[in-house]
Amino acid sequence: MTKKTISFSHQARYLTFGSLSNKTEYIWIVFHGYGQLAEYFIKKFEGLNSKYNPEQHYIIAPQGLSTAYLESFTGRVGANWMTKHDRELDIENNLHYLESLMNSELNDIASIDTTEKKIIVLGFSQGAATASRWIAHTKFEISEFLVWGGMIAHDIGSIFYKKMKDKITLFYGDKDEFISEEGLKTSLMKLENLGITPNLVPYKGTHKIYTDVLKNFIENSLR
Repeated sequence: MTKKTISFSHQARYLTFGSLSNKTEYIWIVFHGYGQLAEYFIKKFEGLNSKYNPEQHYIIAPQGLSTAYLESFTGRVGANWMTKHDRELDIENNLHYLESLMNSELNDIASIDTTEKKIIVLGFSQGAATASRWIAHTKFEISEFLVWGGMIAHDIGSIFYKKMKDKITLFYGDKDEFISEEGLKTSLMKLENLGITPNLVPYKGTHKIYTDVLKNFIENSLR
């Protein structure tokens, strides 16, 4: 048996919210968690723009390339970024997909100057690992990396940490069933050993994004 791969043209789905214009200040790339769909995940961020400044935030929500039924063989469908099966191939495909997406969104619009806009990446749950791998890979300058209910990928090199040394914020809920206190301590210790002290945002709640917590961070801590 010989295992082979082949490259071919592939269409991938993603969602945006808001209008990208010269008035836009922040461009968000938000990565959903395991078993979620971008069209529902992006709704968490629709309230960022106020009626007084409707073009301040532009949100881009890529969707994981693999989808499946969440229960049995029918009903709700969810997407994921990777599994242990052909893991390295999934990672490589994700990186190509995400870089192509961002080139299309930010480099192919000649009338809009995106060089002065701040790019904020938010990775939720499984999306945090995928987001961190893309940050390590991309040529785009990332202003902030918000890790929510997830972990930075364990297999990325020093380039990521040099890029993001003072730009990492960890959000964790006191009742998050997927982030244990021990796991958080281990993650913080690893970052500390690399000379990184992330901004910490604890909140009361479970494994989900709370819009009030996010808005409070934007109002008080977003640079």
